Amino acid sequence: MTDLDVVARGEAWKIATSIADPAPPPSGHGLRVVIFDGGIEIFDRWLSGTADGDELIDGAELIQGIPFCPLSVVLAWKRRSNREKDQADIKAIQDFLRL
Repeated sequence: MTDLDVVARGEAWKIATSIADPAPPPSGHGLRVVIFDGGIEIFDRWLSGTADGDELIDGAELIQGIPFCPLSVVLAWKRRSNREKDQADIKAIQDFLRL
C-alpha cells in the first residue's frame, strides 16, 4: 500500500477542500483532494458501481475509534476491478480473512 484513500462528506469534505483544491480523480468519478504528496487521497464519493459515500461511511467498522471500510467490502471491490496493482492486496486480505 502506498496511500490512504478517504471518503469524506459534510464538514470533513469542506476541511479537505480548504487544504487543497479538489480535482477529478483518474477514474473521472467525483472529486479528489490529494495531500502529503499523494500519501492521502480524499474523495467526495467512491467509484461508480460501488456503494455511495454515505453507505461506505455509515457501514464503516470502528477500529480503536477510527472508521474503516470493512475488509470484505474492500476485497469485493478489488476483485471486481482486478487490476494488476491490486493483486498483492487481494492476497493479503484473503490471507488475513482466511479465505
